[in-house]
Amino acid sequence: MHAIMTRLGQDHARLRRVLDLLESLLDRFHEGDEPDYALIDALIEYMDCYADIVHHPTEDLIFRRLIDKGVEPSEVFGIPMRQHPGLSRLTKDFRQSLRMILSEEVLLREDVEAAGRALIGNQRGHLIQEEREALPLALKYLTEADWIEIELAAPTLDPVFGAPDPRHFRVLYRQLIEQVRH
Repeated sequence: MHAIMTRLGQDHARLRRVLDLLESLLDRFHEGDEPDYALIDALIEYMDCYADIVHHPTEDLIFRRLIDKGVEPSEVFGIPMRQHPGLSRLTKDFRQSLRMILSEEVLLREDVEAAGRALIGNQRGHLIQEEREALPLALKYLTEADWIEIELAAPTLDPVFGAPDPRHFRVLYRQLIEQVRH
C-alpha cells in the first residue's frame, strides 16, 4: 500500500478514537456533567486544523485523480469531496460553541450537544463511505506514477509554523480519556 494511503488509514483510526471519546463526553454532558471545555476545544482544534490543511486536501487529490482517469462511478468520489467543506463547517460550529462556553456566554445545553452529535454522526458516515467505496477504488485504479504525483502535490504541515505539536495533543487526549473514566 502506498504511504499516503497508510497515513490516511492512520488518520481515520485516530479520528475514530477521538469521535468515540467525544461521544462519551457528550453522553456525560447530557447527564449534567461539566467536562473540561478547554481540553475538548484543543482536541477539536487539532481535528479542525489537520483536516482542513492536510487530510481532506490529500483525499481530494486522490479523488480528483480518479475522476480525471474516468473511474466510475465518479459520484463515489464527488460525494466525499463535497462533504469535506460541510464537515469543516460542523467542526468549526462545534468549536465555536465550546469557545462561547469558555467565554461564559449562555448557551442551551441541547444546542451544544446537538452541534457535537451532528459533528460525530456526519464524520462517522463520511469515514464509512470513504473506506467502503472511494478508497478501495483508489487502491485498485491508481498507478505508482499516480501515487508519486499525488504525493508531490499533497500538502504537508510546516514543521515550524504549521505543525500542531503531536505530544501536546496526545497529552490532551489522555487527559480527556481520564475525564471519561471518572
